[in-house]
Amino acid sequence: MKSFITLSIIVLFFSCKEKPMDSVAVKVEKTNPAPIIDASYIATKTRYFTITDTAIVGEGRAMLERIISKSQFVMFGERHGSKATSQLITRLIPMLHKAGFNHTAFEVGPYSAKKLVALSTPPSTTVENLKQFTTQYALEEDHEIPIPFFDGLEDAYFLQAIRERDMNIWGLDQEYYSSTLFFMDELLTFVTDSPDYETIKSEKEQASKIIASWYVKDNIPDSKIRLFDEIQKEPVVQQYLSHFRGNENTKKIVEDLEISWDIYTRWREDSHADRISYMRNNFLTNYKEALQTELNPKVFLKFGNLHASKILTNGCYDLGDLVTQLAKEQGRKATIINTWHRYYSNEKGEEQDYLEKYASYYKRLRDFMTLAKRDQWTIIDLEAIRRDIQERRIALPVNGDYHKIKSLIDGYDYQLILPLDKRVTPNKN
Repeated sequence: MKSFITLSIIVLFFSCKEKPMDSVAVKVEKTNPAPIIDASYIATKTRYFTITDTAIVGEGRAMLERIISKSQFVMFGERHGSKATSQLITRLIPMLHKAGFNHTAFEVGPYSAKKLVALSTPPSTTVENLKQFTTQYALEEDHEIPIPFFDGLEDAYFLQAIRERDMNIWGLDQEYYSSTLFFMDELLTFVTDSPDYETIKSEKEQASKIIASWYVKDNIPDSKIRLFDEIQKEPVVQQYLSHFRGNENTKKIVEDLEISWDIYTRWREDSHADRISYMRNNFLTNYKEALQTELNPKVFLKFGNLHASKILTNGCYDLGDLVTQLAKEQGRKATIINTWHRYYSNEKGEEQDYLEKYASYYKRLRDFMTLAKRDQWTIIDLEAIRRDIQERRIALPVNGDYHKIKSLIDGYDYQLILPLDKRVTPNKN
């Protein structure tokens, strides 16, 4: 028996020796490597369009129509204060509404959204009402307005287009930094029938004077004050707010205002994560409410492009991630659009080329930016590029450009590059 085992081992040894490892190695099929992405390839995924007084025209319109028809959520990552952007949104609103979009969401506070509805009722009064409102509450600096991103004439036009179609407006963000005086007045409107109205009104006037004085101090160069901490320390401010904390109609307004103050106060201490969670939760609250009357509510969102990204940005999963995941869960689609400037006319009328001005940022994205046109909108189908990469028809570069290009393609579905642009036309006296 022992000799049989020994013989078997010897036979097995020599049979293995006859088949060295090289002869059983996995066969690797040789293929030509995919070409590296470049401007000539990106150009095949690019279309252009222009905007007239009444419509969007050009090849790019078909791409926009496809986006709208196939999506439950369309998120527009904007460049704030852009005249061209607001003009485009005005033209997009009829297309969105026709495709069943009954809801819009903006980078404003929940109560500010309700105020925008009031200021655009009836829609024909929108431009003048916004003008008076912004003029009344604007402070010293140009950015110190009561409701952001609706202070331009072009913004008023797209708000009017929304209201003419009775589309809902959701405010998801914190109430704006310079909105406090507006809120002091707004709260007073809820107690006009109170027997203590005159006393409450007097407290409001005192509180507003103190608040205004703190805003002036905050504008002093190199000011280190914590504005909202100082405002909340004022006894007359707290006395005034005490009238509204227990009121069913106003306690949520005060809570949201204090959340906003806290976010601004802690902005150096990672309040950004709390802000993003606040926006996500506000979206879900509005969305669940819409589900009460609609099977698949369609929503158009207009936010800064950082908030639109589908991937982790500034340590947070922002609104772009939320709507993307929500759509996936329902077997539907969210489309995320990013925007850039290339040609921009500043306040002095000097034209700037951002490819040169911000060369250090755009140098790794140059092949995209070079496709921009001064007199037309450029739209690049990043979704199609992403698909070509996944199917190995095109490859990302292996140098440092890889990271910027991959984050762009993974974070957004389409890239818009604006034509020559400038700031919105101020809509205030």
